[in-house]
Amino acid sequence: MITLSLPSPAQPLLPPSSKTLNPSRQNIIPSSDSHKNPNFEPLKNRLIRQLDVGHLRHAISTLDLMTQQKAPPDLTTYSILLKSCIRFRNFQLGKLVHRKLIQSGLELDSVVLNTLISLYSKCGDTETARSIFEGMGSRRDLVSWSAMVSCYANNNMEWQAICAFLDMLELGFYPNEYCFTAMIRACSNAKYSWIGEIIYGSVLKTGYFEADVCVGCELIDMFAKSSGDLGSAYKVFEKMPERNLLGLLALGKQLHSRVICFGLALAVCVGCSLVNMRAKCAADGLVDDSRKAFDRMPAHNVMSWTTIITAYVQSGECDKEAIELFCRMISGQIQPNQFSFSSVLKACVNLSDPYIGEQVYGYAVKLGLASVNCVGNSLISMYAKSGRMEDARKAFDILFEKNLVSYNAIVEGLFFKTWICSQSSGNVRKMLETGTRPNEITFVAVLSACSHVGMISEEQKHFNSMYEVHGIVLRMEHYACMVDLLGRSGLLVEALEFINSMPFMADALMILEQEPDDPSAYILLSNLHASAGQWRDVAKIRKSMKEQNFIKEAGHSWIEVENMVHRFHVGDTSHPQAWEIYREMDQLVSRIKEMGYIPDTDFVLHDVEEEQKKQFLFQHSEKIAVAYGIISTTPLKPIRIFKNLRVCGDCHTVMKYISMATGTEIVVRDSNRFHHMKNGECSCKDYW
Repeated sequence: MITLSLPSPAQPLLPPSSKTLNPSRQNIIPSSDSHKNPNFEPLKNRLIRQLDVGHLRHAISTLDLMTQQKAPPDLTTYSILLKSCIRFRNFQLGKLVHRKLIQSGLELDSVVLNTLISLYSKCGDTETARSIFEGMGSRRDLVSWSAMVSCYANNNMEWQAICAFLDMLELGFYPNEYCFTAMIRACSNAKYSWIGEIIYGSVLKTGYFEADVCVGCELIDMFAKSSGDLGSAYKVFEKMPERNLLGLLALGKQLHSRVICFGLALAVCVGCSLVNMRAKCAADGLVDDSRKAFDRMPAHNVMSWTTIITAYVQSGECDKEAIELFCRMISGQIQPNQFSFSSVLKACVNLSDPYIGEQVYGYAVKLGLASVNCVGNSLISMYAKSGRMEDARKAFDILFEKNLVSYNAIVEGLFFKTWICSQSSGNVRKMLETGTRPNEITFVAVLSACSHVGMISEEQKHFNSMYEVHGIVLRMEHYACMVDLLGRSGLLVEALEFINSMPFMADALMILEQEPDDPSAYILLSNLHASAGQWRDVAKIRKSMKEQNFIKEAGHSWIEVENMVHRFHVGDTSHPQAWEIYREMDQLVSRIKEMGYIPDTDFVLHDVEEEQKKQFLFQHSEKIAVAYGIISTTPLKPIRIFKNLRVCGDCHTVMKYISMATGTEIVVRDSNRFHHMKNGECSCKDYW
């Protein structure tokens, strides 16, 4: 029989002072050797700044640099870095920091050990977490016990969590809000609900219910899950002194189950709320739960249709389905509103299909919604990303009310896509004159434009004004624009000095060390060696990948013709029209060679003869897709190609030549950006 004896004062209890003393806290103080090195404090401060903006990899580079420059990191540095890895949920980097910490030879204190328990708990390695906890011995404090209870509760080891909680009480430790939260989570089932009710009483008596909103959220979950007691769950919600989104979502998920049981999901207003809630709670962009809630509704109105369309667009993977839903909605005699149009136009943006978008926009004009802000902003973005800058400008000009999104869309379209930097200052001034303040996105576009036309003083002025005038925190993209400008202008010494002054640092070997389980890091390093002709190093990396069963993502391209998607891989001969495709490609290559095209075999990262490299070049999936587009679409109709990886430089050149030779517009969307090719030129200006 379990007996719980919990404290019951009215105010939150703190552990007795004897339990809070940390015998190894003195180890946090940096060593005298570190302090003697003048580089220690500047490097440590750089690392902290990098962590403040979430650049973990750069921070680890700085950590290594401290060791290289005989200014070894202290325990505080490691502790801050570990906590940042947990906060940004990069557990692999956290494990790397742990290995470096062991190699440092520093004596670990309870603060660092508790952080390590939390790290391994969150990545599901309960054995390592338990091993660290048991090895602490007398150094265990309340945080250690809370971390272990939470570890078990979060990894479906409810009984172990309860036992750890009881052991903690027997040793004289008093629970805090984090410990109570974990314990309540362990009791959120029918088997241990009676223990949960005892914990609930103690939480109320000790005052921790009012102290932390997470305690209330867990209590809502516990009452709903363990006994289906939504009445008690709602009472908890009402009593919560601070109600946030977490509390609402916790209650909402449980309400959804009860709504279905009572048949209330059939009401349109309730159904819309359920669709929206499920979309916001969805993991990995999945919309299955939202669609189920939508399909259960016996009748739909514009609100329900717009909600599900928006859910599909925001998932990032279902733009075509969103357009199909929009067509179903209007075929059912339901009139869209401005939010419906805004969402479906965003889907057209993602698919780079302005022709469907124009049909949608034409319908918006017919209904008198074309000049509404959210509709106009989506239209500007659609035209800009399809390379139709004049149409984007016209859409911008007819807007009655322009906001930050409007200006960012046109700045990015006109400047970032076509590098018209001479107008950048004027447009930023216009924003300020209307009371619209630019943000970090605005300046990425403006700085990129300046970089591509070599306007050094103009870019420097904008770069400096970001923080000094507008209070915008500089991100890596902004520094990259400055480095790019200096490099393109031939100022390599200045570029190197600027890089050394940046709070960012990285190299390929560090990427491998930080992400030993990520195949892309190996592929990046392999490609770097291959481009330099270092084939032995390439072989070593590929052998290592094979030994670890790493698989490189296969590149493929696809094109939609007459509502059918045709997918191609490298050297693909499986298509029914393969013979016609390769015949067309041979003819196209002959034509563009006469126009001056020279195959660039540097993009063939294989150790083979030059002639074989040329053969490999013409087997790239994007070239096959373009050749199929030429033979299967009507003359002068734009060809739209999609690729899952970055388009190679030679393919980019070939497609520009083909656009000039055939008079066909070619739009390519790769993993990095859109390319709009026409008459031998690309909207990216050969930079991507």
